[in-house]
Amino acid sequence: MSFERVTFQCHDIEIKGKVYRPEVLDDCKGIVIFTHGLGYCDRQYEIDGDQFAAKGYILFVYNLRGHAGTSGEWTLNAAIADLSAIIDFLTHHYVFPNNLRICAMGHSTGALITLFAAAKDPRIRLVSAVTVVTRLRDSYLHWFESGFNIESQDFFKAKGVLDPKIKEFLDQLEPYEQFEKKQLDLSTLEIPHRYGLLKSKSWSKFFHEIVFTESIIEHADELKIPVLLFRGESDEVMDVKKTNELYDKLKGRLLCKLFVTGSLNHFHNDRWGLIQQETLRFFDEHCGYSDSSNEAEKHILIIDDDPLVTRSLQILLQKSGFEHVHICNDGETALKSMLEFKEKMGRCFNLVISDIRMPGIDGVETIRRAKKIVAERNEAASPVIFITGYEGDAGKERASEVGYMDYFYKPLDLNKFVESVRRHLGCIKKS
Repeated sequence: MSFERVTFQCHDIEIKGKVYRPEVLDDCKGIVIFTHGLGYCDRQYEIDGDQFAAKGYILFVYNLRGHAGTSGEWTLNAAIADLSAIIDFLTHHYVFPNNLRICAMGHSTGALITLFAAAKDPRIRLVSAVTVVTRLRDSYLHWFESGFNIESQDFFKAKGVLDPKIKEFLDQLEPYEQFEKKQLDLSTLEIPHRYGLLKSKSWSKFFHEIVFTESIIEHADELKIPVLLFRGESDEVMDVKKTNELYDKLKGRLLCKLFVTGSLNHFHNDRWGLIQQETLRFFDEHCGYSDSSNEAEKHILIIDDDPLVTRSLQILLQKSGFEHVHICNDGETALKSMLEFKEKMGRCFNLVISDIRMPGIDGVETIRRAKKIVAERNEAASPVIFITGYEGDAGKERASEVGYMDYFYKPLDLNKFVESVRRHLGCIKKS
């Protein structure tokens, strides 16, 4: 087994993470990414990275933006977009046959981030979610039932002092109700504070996330992959019945398992060995899983200044089962098409295939601008395959700056090209 630290740029922040991996990557089963909860950091979990490595997985652990020395302002959508960017980095940094088999694991709000990311990013193939905060608002309201609203006040102290305005929110529900109805003067809530290991410049923005972010239960139908859920017997942070409700939404439609650990607390470190053991068993059992029935639901955009190329690839992919193959013959039209698709569908293309050299805005610049737009909106960008008729390292180096999933030289090996498209869209059945 091997251990190393990595640092890389992720949107507007720098991510520092720890990687546990097998010495030899060729037989590695996939990559596991662990996302911690809202008030915590990666150091607070008893994760045995060596065990993941011994079982044949790369494990990556990191701190969310705003936490424990990581810069940036935390929001749910920013954290979801960061997770997809982390996948970009890991799949390019660690190259082996199964490096696109992404298994995502999260605890608490980290589980919520993981599940939303899995609904948006087809590269995530498996999820293990521990004591899921299914919605931040539901968690906050549960504090007042469990009494955690009093206990949590220590987590909100900055330099040993709890701001009186924040204390009002933790003593009674009336400020929450006024905030939800937009009856409060938000300028009085521009208070820097901390919640455990999360630092925030504005209580107003932080509480907006609590009140108005979405519920994964309401988006459960967007999940298409195997999900393993853990909950305890009781939980001071989140009503365990919400995990049951999420499970009921998922179990009749996809491969889902609920594991009740017997733990009596939200943090769950008293059962982490069991959680890790069952997670590894679940990942091993289903690591070859892919929803191969959904080729027709995927939307692919092809960009090339040669109409013969775009039309030929469109026909090829349509014959391979992909019904929705869109084509553009220049960068400006492609950017417009991406924006129109996002407005209509509420998401980005499942995959973008782009030529490198084109008149006007070339392929690399087109992807750079597209990724900048979605990053500003804290959304996940489309994975990209580049194609080019020009040999050499210069184009590949430029393409690496914006990130890509695969890189092909023309004339294309059509079998390898279609295989790559299927692999990056998660459309390869278990062999």
